[in-house]
Amino acid sequence: MKRSAATQWPRVEAFLCARGADRMPHPGGTLLDHLRRVARLLSTWGAEPAIQLAGLCHAAYGTDGFDGSLLGTAERDVLTELIGDRAEALVYLYASCDRAAVYPRLVAGRPVVFRDRFTSREHTPAEADARAILEITAANELDVLAHNAGLAERHGPAVYRLFVRSRDLLSAPAWEACAEQLARYTPEPGIVISGLDHLVLTVTDVERTIAFYRRVLGMRPVTFGDGRRALSFGSNKINLHRAGGELLPHAARPTPGSADLCLVTETPQEQVLAHLAACGVPVEEGRVPRTGALGPILSTYLRDPDGNLVEVSTYT
Repeated sequence: MKRSAATQWPRVEAFLCARGADRMPHPGGTLLDHLRRVARLLSTWGAEPAIQLAGLCHAAYGTDGFDGSLLGTAERDVLTELIGDRAEALVYLYASCDRAAVYPRLVAGRPVVFRDRFTSREHTPAEADARAILEITAANELDVLAHNAGLAERHGPAVYRLFVRSRDLLSAPAWEACAEQLARYTPEPGIVISGLDHLVLTVTDVERTIAFYRRVLGMRPVTFGDGRRALSFGSNKINLHRAGGELLPHAARPTPGSADLCLVTETPQEQVLAHLAACGVPVEEGRVPRTGALGPILSTYLRDPDGNLVEVSTYT
């Protein structure tokens, strides 16, 4: 009967100790302490037994980030006998990974080309193997950064970027752990949005839409460019595209009646309701409390000629 990874751990740990893992310093104690934590983390994430065993032995041949080794690559048959073909192959793949060459290639949606730092050979491992290596990488990096503040400050942002780029190759539990532990390294946004200038409505009939918004909501018709039409209000405007005659570039699926707009007014809601009644515009829902961008609002809902939902709101 096939044994679980956990039942094999004592025998594997005894081998690692015999090779000096319990005497080799590593962030968080000894290398053996680190290997145990990595294997437990992989187990927590639901990794298959071979990946857990590979995690427990991942530094056996040394790694591109850790010079120490417990056995040479000429002894691969020794480790294979101990943990099996699949697990040993993952240990070698992890150990041989030339990180400077491989990590930039770890991008979701592309085959991962590995470079073997021992032989300089490039190859493309099976997707399952690439996923396994990234899972072990995540467990390794999270443990190292958790136990060495200096390394965390120095390498945390780069590790965060690595896992963001390759998140589709990680299991959901592994990605959630990365996102939680590395959240502090989220970069400041490169763009800061300060407001909304205009939006675009795709409509069936441009002039009918202009007439409605002018009569019911007091917006001002605007003509600009090469005869283009828009509606102006406050410091904003709504550009109008006729369905079937949209200007490029446009939304992927421009459709009349697909918009949901919230417009702010200083007019009291009772007066809004009375005005809509006088205009003969049905109220979808009236004077209900909502939450706007700046706080509590009272809102009345109506629909324009294309069925777009229009919310007219007053801050309270």
